[in-house]
Amino acid sequence: MLTEGARASPRTPWGPATGGGPATRCGLAWAVVASVIAVSGTSAQTPTGIEVLELAASRHERIDALCADFEQRLDIALLGEEHAGKGRLCHRRPFYFGMRFTEPAGDLVIADGTWVWLYNPSMEEGQAIRYPAASSGGSHNIFHDFLDDPAARYTASYLGEEEFEGAGAAHRVRVKPRETAGFAAAELWIDLDEHILRKIRVEDENGTVRVVTLSAIDLAPALAPAWFEFVPPPGTTVITR
Repeated sequence: MLTEGARASPRTPWGPATGGGPATRCGLAWAVVASVIAVSGTSAQTPTGIEVLELAASRHERIDALCADFEQRLDIALLGEEHAGKGRLCHRRPFYFGMRFTEPAGDLVIADGTWVWLYNPSMEEGQAIRYPAASSGGSHNIFHDFLDDPAARYTASYLGEEEFEGAGAAHRVRVKPRETAGFAAAELWIDLDEHILRKIRVEDENGTVRVVTLSAIDLAPALAPAWFEFVPPPGTTVITR
């Protein structure tokens, strides 16, 4: 469920939507696509996968910050291994992102605006990896990965509407990258009413499958700057790539 504060119209990155500026155009685009997709619930018309993605992208552009609980499942086919985890995920414009795991405790991915940090003491104790955020292209951020200009980056197939694990209905869309993207395909579940990304299933080219499910989504989180900061523990070897 979205928090009560999330139901209020979120502020755009450009401030109040007045005149013919970017905020107005964004709002108009969202309204047009939403009107097309809304018909699917009342007639035989079915939205295309790209229409659903564009609606979610327009919705995401109007969100300044977001936090959610997440559960992750990783199936590594080559090794015959399965790993599960959970924690809290947050995103704040323009470029901050973080996944802090509570299980396994201490694992994290943090984008602090300068570096993207990967710290997984559950697997590689005493080691942290960082690489420049400017060279990542947003690939560390699941929202940017799938909602940043999706029509230019993906082909998409609409798979239908599904009940979403006791939390209402969701559009299900399958996407394939138009160019090399580090994965073969993905499936996205996008909330039918709120147009928020709720679940992703990513299929790597080597057969590994990663599923991330979001819940308790908050579109008005109180985020301290420290949430997007990471200082390696003393004695940690930092590898820069």
